[in-house]
Amino acid sequence: MAHSALAKQSPNTAAWLRVLNELELNLDTANWSAAANSTPDSAPDAAGLAPASFWQPPTTIGPIPAELGERARDLLLCQLKLVRELDAARRVAGQHLAALRTVPPVRDSDRSVYLDVTG
Repeated sequence: MAHSALAKQSPNTAAWLRVLNELELNLDTANWSAAANSTPDSAPDAAGLAPASFWQPPTTIGPIPAELGERARDLLLCQLKLVRELDAARRVAGQHLAALRTVPPVRDSDRSVYLDVTG
């Protein structure tokens, strides 16, 4: 039965399965990294992730087969959700950095803080 299902697949289905698997692995890695390096009040650290770039579909394996369309759409929705979460975390981190910049610098401990006017 599985063999007949494979026979009905487009010739490029196996190649597209590898592409989708890789994209899902990258998404899982990004999700894990964001979760592992953040707390509710901190921004995720993307250390260890490849630099962001625009993904280009492979040009040598033909169009994505119809039977993989729903999986590809689900993957895209998950990617967009992560992008929104990372953008929100970036904004929070920016707000925290702005607040930290308002804190006065530490005073030199060798200098007197008080002025003795009575003695």
